[in-house]
Amino acid sequence: MKKSKVVIIGGGFGGGFAAKYLHKYAAAEIEVELISQRNYFVFQPLLPEIASGTLNAQDAVTPLRLMLPQVKIRLAEVKSIDFAQKVITVLQGRKTVVVQVPYDHVVIATGQVTDLSMFPGFTQHSMTMNDLADAQRLRNHVIQCLELADITLNAQLKKAALTFVVAGGGFSGVETMGELVEMIRRTLHHYPNIAPEEIKPILIQRGDRLLPEMQPELSEYAVQSLIRAGVEVRLKTGISSATAMSLATQDGQSIQCMTTVTTIGNGPSGFLRSLDLQLVKGKIPVNANLEVVDLDNVWALGDAALIPMEANGKLTDLSTYAPPTAQFAVREAQFLAKNILAKVTGQSLQHFHYRPLGALASLGSYRAVATIFGFSLTGLLAWIMWRGLYIGMLPGFSTRLRVALNWLFDYFMPRTIVQMAHAESPGTDYIHYAKGEVVFLPGEVIQGFYTVVTGSFVMEVVDDSGQCLLKEYLPGDHWGERILQKEIATTGKVVAKEDGVVLVLKSEDFKRLCAEFKPLQDYFASLGEDRYSSNAQ
Repeated sequence: MKKSKVVIIGGGFGGGFAAKYLHKYAAAEIEVELISQRNYFVFQPLLPEIASGTLNAQDAVTPLRLMLPQVKIRLAEVKSIDFAQKVITVLQGRKTVVVQVPYDHVVIATGQVTDLSMFPGFTQHSMTMNDLADAQRLRNHVIQCLELADITLNAQLKKAALTFVVAGGGFSGVETMGELVEMIRRTLHHYPNIAPEEIKPILIQRGDRLLPEMQPELSEYAVQSLIRAGVEVRLKTGISSATAMSLATQDGQSIQCMTTVTTIGNGPSGFLRSLDLQLVKGKIPVNANLEVVDLDNVWALGDAALIPMEANGKLTDLSTYAPPTAQFAVREAQFLAKNILAKVTGQSLQHFHYRPLGALASLGSYRAVATIFGFSLTGLLAWIMWRGLYIGMLPGFSTRLRVALNWLFDYFMPRTIVQMAHAESPGTDYIHYAKGEVVFLPGEVIQGFYTVVTGSFVMEVVDDSGQCLLKEYLPGDHWGERILQKEIATTGKVVAKEDGVVLVLKSEDFKRLCAEFKPLQDYFASLGEDRYSSNAQ
């Protein structure tokens, strides 16, 4: 009996655990493939601890191939889904080859992205906490600020370097601020020219209390705990705009700072927007079975899906929607796996329902707030439960052991202040090609705009009549602009006629330059259509 093929897009909580449960429940009936742009699973609630140096980054993530040893993993970027033909188009490989992936069922679990476009300057000058790279970037940035503040003689610059703003008073914002303060407190003795009172952490929340998902008394405990730790908590305050050295609030105040972390503004990714779906509240509407509305064999879960919850045992107009938390995503994955198996085997499907165990938030310095089975806890006991629950949710024994050892070492050992900053990647690259080496083949997606520096290159294009057309490129010549502007795959083959070097301007930088630099627009417009064959560039 041929297995049904289920393709899962996204390797986070929803996608990763859906793949795990599908293999567990239906290995005999279902073939599972997971498509992800990264080869690891990141436990997002631990990102603040990675940023603060409590956890080593490599110890807090799990390789997808280790987490899902029986599942096919495809490292690729999904470009589109043809729901009628049941085909997914992806870009994969070093040269980003276009590949068609067929499916019987597709699961969309791509989550959401941070969209700060409504706040001028925040996209350019604010940091987020969505992925491993975000946590590492924040850690390196904070250490850089401390290093600068310790040596500068400019009082205004020092004040800005030592002001740390977190916008958003939900779980992510509160935990990020708690860990940030703890990190600075435990490393400040390395910087003799910085007094503790010069550190100015500010937490901004638009609502009237922190952690609005929790009881008011726990929200107040969180506020008082952060204040005792030296945090200035600003409630009923919205953010307005940001620069590299300041942040403006909606009440007209300006905060001089070099560090702004934003944990608000979640929205649909460009991929979700590109799908032929009617999004509701920026999410894919699904029914209570986790099936995408009006589509056959298409499912969604996690942050990407708007999932109705049962009210009093049935769905009503007053039903609430599942919150975007890890706890819910894992349970959604379990329900989805059972429902896909039921659909494949002709059984009845289940409505998703779940009563959460509770909610927890770490405040740093061995303090937390928690609601477990209706009981409220604060302080050290809540912090112990927070760590116990999260380590239990980590996938794989090796990951749990590494995280537990990290926590143990952090208790006895000082925090490191090593700045693991990566070299900035330039917008252009020089690439050397040997004689006869292929630059790219038809059907690939090129990564930039090519200009020949030395040597010569030949493009071979087969036209509609089957005739092979040749075009030679010498130093100063260029190609790729038409492909990038039209966002199409290559139709020709480019080969080095002799040893040579090309300068490649990365595609995103090329598009920005063309959009903003009119002389370049005019130059490409002046080339005329006769420069391009119907099949090339």
